[in-house]
Amino acid sequence: MQKTELKNANNITFSKEFTHKFKNALKEHFGYEEFMDFLVVPSITGKKTLSYLPIINYTDRKSDDIEDLKELSKENRFQIRALNFEYRDFKDNDTVTMRLDIGGFSSDELFMKTVKKKCRTKVRKSMKNGFEFAYGNGTKELDDFYTIFSDTMYMHGTPAFSKEFFISLSKEYKDSILFFNSYDNKKVISSYCVLLDKKIAWAGWGGVDMEYRGKLAGYFTQWNTIRSITDLYDKIEIFDFGRSPFNGGTYGYKAQFGATPVKIDIITSQTKDIYSKYSLASNIWKKLPKSMVDLIGPKLCKYLVDL
Repeated sequence: MQKTELKNANNITFSKEFTHKFKNALKEHFGYEEFMDFLVVPSITGKKTLSYLPIINYTDRKSDDIEDLKELSKENRFQIRALNFEYRDFKDNDTVTMRLDIGGFSSDELFMKTVKKKCRTKVRKSMKNGFEFAYGNGTKELDDFYTIFSDTMYMHGTPAFSKEFFISLSKEYKDSILFFNSYDNKKVISSYCVLLDKKIAWAGWGGVDMEYRGKLAGYFTQWNTIRSITDLYDKIEIFDFGRSPFNGGTYGYKAQFGATPVKIDIITSQTKDIYSKYSLASNIWKKLPKSMVDLIGPKLCKYLVDL
């Protein structure tokens, strides 16, 4: 086990309002039924799981504030996601969310004080490629984001949500959802979708065109997204990079920018490791034709409680 000293993660979860909006978007898009505080996630085999909540990395609950949920779900299949701010003895593949404290910094200060030296070098190098950067929440911004997102999910062997899922999110979050896109001669090459909640900016989904990884397009988009959030939203204190397995590849990438882990406790009636459970299915998924996964993937997402 590895002890990790957290920087000031502010001990904040998503707000109840934010979680409620996410739940509404899932109900609209997937047609999930509601059971008290839970959503009911069906499986292809007909089994049902009470989830608080599907898809979102964590909720409005801390790990010491879920006894009521455990009581409500105790005779059912269930899964609860909560943040554990007390956890320090991290081990490989622990599920964590990676957080960067941006409150009180200008983007220039953040870049010099928090981003690691090698990462700063890569960001500066990416800036010399003549890429363009833009953001918004209109149809074009969403379409450009989705082009990168769906290709990235396919590359990683994971079913992708349909574009309509992000439209449902946009209806709920309105100006609190933003799509950050980078371009090379008007071709979209890297993207992020960010949801804003009071003090948190959560980068839930993103990706990069594989042809542009060598040109550091991911670093270009990542830093410009952080910079934009830092400079434009004074009340945001946490840039949340989203879920990673501790010491995994995405963990190392996010840590370069100064992010530190907060444990996501996944309390469930099932014994499982979410990072090994789907490894075989992921390898098979990567080998299927893109046209097939584009058709099947969005339908399959409804039934995968661990997404």
